[in-house]
Amino acid sequence: MKNQSIKKIKLLFRPYFTSFRRMSEFFGLPSHYLPAQRMKEYTKKAIAISKLQRMKNSMKKELLQWKKQHPDIINSLNYTENEILNFIDLYEAIFKPKPTPCSQIEDYHPNLDFNYFSEINTLEKAYWLGFLFADGWIGLEKKQSGCYYRIGFGQKSEDKERVIEFCKALGLNIKYIEEYKIIGEEGNIYHFSRIRFLSGKVEWVGSMAKDLINWGIKYKKTGKDGKRVKDPIFPNLKNDKLMLAFLLGLFDGDGSLRLYTTSKDKIYVSPQIISANRNFLEKIKEYYKIQNNVSQKEYQKIDYETGIVNYRKVYGLTLGTRLYQNMILVMKNSMERKRISIESFTNTPIRKWLLQVLSKEKLKEMLKILSTYRIAKLLGISKSVIDRFSKNVYNLEVPMRKDVSDYEIKYWTKFLNEIGKYPRR
Repeated sequence: MKNQSIKKIKLLFRPYFTSFRRMSEFFGLPSHYLPAQRMKEYTKKAIAISKLQRMKNSMKKELLQWKKQHPDIINSLNYTENEILNFIDLYEAIFKPKPTPCSQIEDYHPNLDFNYFSEINTLEKAYWLGFLFADGWIGLEKKQSGCYYRIGFGQKSEDKERVIEFCKALGLNIKYIEEYKIIGEEGNIYHFSRIRFLSGKVEWVGSMAKDLINWGIKYKKTGKDGKRVKDPIFPNLKNDKLMLAFLLGLFDGDGSLRLYTTSKDKIYVSPQIISANRNFLEKIKEYYKIQNNVSQKEYQKIDYETGIVNYRKVYGLTLGTRLYQNMILVMKNSMERKRISIESFTNTPIRKWLLQVLSKEKLKEMLKILSTYRIAKLLGISKSVIDRFSKNVYNLEVPMRKDVSDYEIKYWTKFLNEIGKYPRR
């Protein structure tokens, strides 16, 4: 009787174990998977735990059908099932495989602290959390083994040191920072630096991506195509200094300094945070009891995930000088470029040039006739440079333009043509 059961089991298994392709399918794996494990380049890589679990589940499912179809050998099938399960468990115990095939991240980033954001209990963690709210992203990546989260963080290449410091904080290998460039709508070339890394399956509970989502970096789908867009929720870290560090990181990513002149000609600098989400800024305003209102504006926005630079309507919140001072005092290792003093506020090559060729009075009159886009194009610079120069250096608001004559347009167009293009070095 026993021999007959063994013979019957062999007949049942034969179609699956005479072909690697069929054997892979029996264990719920891609048809090429098990043969690939035998190839030379894969000999040092053990089958991942997630794959072993899939093998167990698939095998149990197949044998369950056999037990229903062949109740006369159910005991032998149970024995066979246990033997295979024991073999898989032994394989896992001996080779100690990684959780998933994508866990090779440990090969590239051996010092990565996967639990870095599980608890925000240091100023550094709070700062980088705020920076990720501004210039980080959590993408979705579909693989054969499932859907995974991919975390990314990017900056313009002039601020690459922020990407390097971010990597050092989390234990990421700076060797895998990517450099790339794109050409904007106006023909300007933008250079970027970014780091990207996988952060576990979507259904996993304890991944870094899930930690960031729990802190408020959430997404929603919009439009007919269901595009994912960031929909942040303002977190409460329950500690004043941690909240200031978070706000500083947010400012370093999505903020800028603006120069103000009072009616008594007193000059001071105040920070402004930009966001595509009005409610997010309203929560900051409420938390810090900021008197300034959230404003709407057009702003150059860089999508570091896709590398696209475009203009869109966003919202701004001016934080005030005192809050700004508290932010920069709470943490030293932050973004030096955005710690500009009043004296050095105009100390960039392009602003120095504009100060020489374009007086405040001239620009004020010009803004009544020409759009900032037209002015920027004639000077060979980006619209955002003129927008910021007008507001931050000359403290000018762009007026609502009324009907203007062709003569006025020609006059100022000629004036700008005589200035010429910005002499790029």
